[in-house]
Amino acid sequence: MLLTAQFVYPPAGITKLLRIMKLTAIIVLAACMTASANSFSQIVTLSEKEAPLDKVFKEIKKQTGYVFFYDEAWLKQAKKVSIKVVNSPLKEVLDLCFKDQPLTFSIIGTTVVVKKSLVISAPVPSDTAKPSAYIDVRGVVKNERGDLLGGVSIILKGTSRATVTDGSGNFYMKNVSKSSILVFSALGHVAKELPVGENGTYTITLNIAQDEMTATVVVSTGYQHIKRTNVAGATSTIKASELAFNGTNTLEQALQGKLPGLVVINNDGLVGTRQKTIVRGVSTLTGTQDPIWVVDGIIQSDPLPFKAATLGALGAITPDNFDYVRNFVGSAISWLNPNDIEDITVLKDASATAIYGVRAANGVIVINTKKGKEGPVTVSYSNTVNISEKVTYDKLELMNSKERVAVSKEIFDRGLTSGFTVNTIGYAGALDDYLFGRITYEQFNARVKYLETVNVNWFDKLFRNPVSVNQSLSLSGGNANTRYYGSFGYTDTKGTAIGNDMKSYTANVGLNTRLSNKLTANVRISASQATTDGFYRVNPYTYASTVNRAIPGYDSAGNNLFYKNRSGYLFNINNELGNSISSNKNTSINTNFNINYDIAYGLRFSSLFSLNQSNIVGYSSATERTEYIAANYRGYDYGTAKVTDVPYKNSRLPIGGEYNEDNIQNVSWNLRNSLSYSHIFNLKHALSVMLGQEANSSHYEGFSNTNLGYLPERGKAFVALPLTYTSSNTPNPLLNMNMAKILTDRITNNMGYYGTVNYSYDNRYVFNFSVRADASNRFGQYTGEKFNPVYAGGVRWNMMYEEWARQLNWLSTFSLRSTFGYQRNMVSTVSPDLIARMPTQFTSQIVDLFTGEPRLVVSSLPYGDLRWEKTATVNLGVDFGFLKNRINGTVEYYIKKGKDIITTLPVPVEYGVASMPVNGGDITNRGLEISLGFIPVRTKDYTLSISFNTSKTYNTLNRAGIQNPNWRVASSGNLYVDGYPVSGLWAFDFTGIDTATGYPTINLAVANGKSAATDPTAYMKYMGKLNPDLTAGMGINFRYKMFSLSSSLYLQVGGKKMLTPAYTTLEKQAVGLPTEYENLSRELLGRWTPGNKQANFPGLPSAVANNVLLPDGKTFSNVYEMYNYSSARVVDASTLRINNINLSYTLPARITTIMRAKTINAGLGITNVFAWVSKDYKGRDAEVATGAQPRTRSFSIRFAASF
Repeated sequence: MLLTAQFVYPPAGITKLLRIMKLTAIIVLAACMTASANSFSQIVTLSEKEAPLDKVFKEIKKQTGYVFFYDEAWLKQAKKVSIKVVNSPLKEVLDLCFKDQPLTFSIIGTTVVVKKSLVISAPVPSDTAKPSAYIDVRGVVKNERGDLLGGVSIILKGTSRATVTDGSGNFYMKNVSKSSILVFSALGHVAKELPVGENGTYTITLNIAQDEMTATVVVSTGYQHIKRTNVAGATSTIKASELAFNGTNTLEQALQGKLPGLVVINNDGLVGTRQKTIVRGVSTLTGTQDPIWVVDGIIQSDPLPFKAATLGALGAITPDNFDYVRNFVGSAISWLNPNDIEDITVLKDASATAIYGVRAANGVIVINTKKGKEGPVTVSYSNTVNISEKVTYDKLELMNSKERVAVSKEIFDRGLTSGFTVNTIGYAGALDDYLFGRITYEQFNARVKYLETVNVNWFDKLFRNPVSVNQSLSLSGGNANTRYYGSFGYTDTKGTAIGNDMKSYTANVGLNTRLSNKLTANVRISASQATTDGFYRVNPYTYASTVNRAIPGYDSAGNNLFYKNRSGYLFNINNELGNSISSNKNTSINTNFNINYDIAYGLRFSSLFSLNQSNIVGYSSATERTEYIAANYRGYDYGTAKVTDVPYKNSRLPIGGEYNEDNIQNVSWNLRNSLSYSHIFNLKHALSVMLGQEANSSHYEGFSNTNLGYLPERGKAFVALPLTYTSSNTPNPLLNMNMAKILTDRITNNMGYYGTVNYSYDNRYVFNFSVRADASNRFGQYTGEKFNPVYAGGVRWNMMYEEWARQLNWLSTFSLRSTFGYQRNMVSTVSPDLIARMPTQFTSQIVDLFTGEPRLVVSSLPYGDLRWEKTATVNLGVDFGFLKNRINGTVEYYIKKGKDIITTLPVPVEYGVASMPVNGGDITNRGLEISLGFIPVRTKDYTLSISFNTSKTYNTLNRAGIQNPNWRVASSGNLYVDGYPVSGLWAFDFTGIDTATGYPTINLAVANGKSAATDPTAYMKYMGKLNPDLTAGMGINFRYKMFSLSSSLYLQVGGKKMLTPAYTTLEKQAVGLPTEYENLSRELLGRWTPGNKQANFPGLPSAVANNVLLPDGKTFSNVYEMYNYSSARVVDASTLRINNINLSYTLPARITTIMRAKTINAGLGITNVFAWVSKDYKGRDAEVATGAQPRTRSFSIRFAASF
């Protein structure tokens, strides 16, 4: 087929594409951009007699600039035209030209698309037609979005002959008369008639019905595209156009509150950090709890290997040097440009996810990207500018300088003491100078008055109103045989904290082509690069929200003012931030290639291969000018000692700083081959069967190390460490110490076989079944576990297709669903092999003194008998729609019972490790999900639609296995206790205030039947779980003519959080008496004092050491430390948040045509608009109250156009 199109688009200058993308992008751009018109008047004057149609087209194009898109072969069948018009509208002229022609036309923007007429006057042939007039007819059916349509009914008009398309939209009919008419019809689409003619091979496009609520919904599982009415499993789908992207938020943040059963938790407001995503509760304890992300059928590997959080001896999670880099690496889909997404489907139950085998227990999120569409090339451009608010003190509820000085006065007036004091700064510093005669009383008073008015606004100094930019350019087009899509994206995101930035580039090229009547091929290449800058060792928000505002940051000349920090060394936050950094660059390339070969009608072979690579190069550093280096390595303040001085000689690191490098590379590939068969028997029995094999591998390689002596200002060089230090020439231990050198080499190989069966009778009764068997080199080496199959099945009754239901005009949809099956999960952090290593600590001996043999240290025991974690799932669902689906919804109830969950078991020291993983846990999740949609108003000019979804999850840990717990683990929500939720939170039982001393009182009574020696919950109080009990989201969309207004709300009910400690309890300050360093919450304004003994907040402590022996008989604490983690500090985390409000306007077609564009749209948006939180927060921001940097309100301006 030769297609002629005459138009030219200017070349697009694209810079900073990755090298591998440059050639491909240039070829596609050059191939797609052809000629252009001059003017666009829609008035035509024409006089022709018996002129060929193409000649008439050229004359009209000359006068109007409109481009004609047609098949030259069609014009040979057209009649010649005789016409005479003067100053007539283009539409009327074209109507005259096409009158009585076997062709018709449509106007799209400034393009006239010519196509064959759908109606012919020839009569339907009789069954006695001559054999020579018959041909075999085949083709593919899709909708206007390019989605392949399965289950489309195809009837030979006037006869009883019929067929239906398979799951990939293909159809085939033998011995069809060339003069016949085929009628294509599908639920939710406009029926279409096609004269057969001489061709025999067709690509049919069905337009979606204007009432989009009745359109056929296709569910993408990553393996298949199935009609929603043929799916028994639990799925939720949302179009990308329904999500609000402001240029700075992530895909996970955009999904918050949009789909039932999907919970997205924001940990803080820093740019580049990832969010926590949970589907239908927690299903594993040891491995990752994130769902699988699938893009165009390919499972995405996380750019970093999973690292389980390890608890220290006191139960706290302490980050290492490399965590400061890795915290700013995004998720498995951070490389994806949100503008390239078509739709997103969440697969939730066993029936929907079992085909993914051992990786499906946490749910699956399937993303389909945009594909090229048939027609002339379309170039689209969008630009979003986002301006965010600065973090301020407004909702932090922190003391100002005067209030903070009053606390210091009370400490002195009451004679309160502590084991750790600061007498060099603030009120205590002024008092110390006065008491020792260094200043007069008048000078002391003047200095105190000055301190009361300092009020340093650190959020003004360290934060900003950032301006971020997101730009996207895409092009698509093609003909019936080949379609293409390409895009380029650029994002420059600024965080509110100065120094927290991210800049990213994305590129994507995709090609879909039909190589023959039986063979199609699809290829996609994507690349991205993102650079994120963060912080190392110091954090602007932590400092601004905790430091005493009475401490000046600058002297009278505006220079940085240093003061001795808790470490005893000089500190200034500006100096610390300016001489330390964390940065990483994440580069990824993703390719996939898919071929489909139709062996026979309904029988198809498919092969999909993907190769993905990501490379993370990260580093963090602190120069010798930082307090961190002085306190941890050098031993004296920077610039205070010469080479000949004693402090210099006594220093292990007299010159240079610290440099940490973290390089991780992941290469993953996936090969999937499948054979599928689809057929409809007797127009009632629809059968679809698929058998397949899949192999995939994910290999992480990397090296992380710490180097000392770093001099960035001297060519980024490293100075040699001294061999000895001190006057006694003591060997420098830093030379022998292994400075955190970590080599990563982890490969996970999986092999699996799968099969699916989908059957429906008369579209009313549906049966789904799937089975999969897997084996892995990392897991399941136990003899009975290799290729041990997991299966799932479901049934569905589409009641609306019953004859009696068809008579109910008010009933649009009503279906009942039920599924049962198993999901599995593997933990890739363990190995079936014994792993031993050479000792590397400087105190170790590599060779045994007695045997002379190399010494080995057990790194990991062989865990070959571990079994897959197995989750049995039952799902019951009902789908309904009334009044042409103006009211529609879904209700689902599920139970997930996980067994053989991997937990840790303490083992004797003879094993060489402290603990080992065992299949020792059981988890139950059950819940209710509701999704509703309403369209109360829908007219030509007005449309109002409301969507609502909610889900409630009950999580219970039935068997947790043996642990080694302590109270800190319990108070952080990381203690697994039988009969309680996975994220259960425990706290000390606060009983009130001692009116005599002002000290908090704690109930440490041991519960009956519990052992305090091994179980801290015996003397602690259960407060609830960290994860919310119920989440809900609501979307409101209103359209008035070309204006659209939308908003999204998110509700979280239940869940508990622990407030930030009221009194600081550091290693040197166990009592919790405030020092001059830290600021305090305004909660303390209502504290107990000798004059306010009825207060509900504890008073200031005095000389309270860790003198309380807890009931476990081995741990000491004090009442103020216990108060910080008591029931008084636990709050209800319920929140109602307006996530976004967006207003957009689309220019009318008559204006865009004049501007030589297809569409032009502009809009305004507000994100993170407002939040209502529990009264327990006392007016503070929910994230602030628990110590995290808050997300601030942002405003965006968006412009988009297509040509």
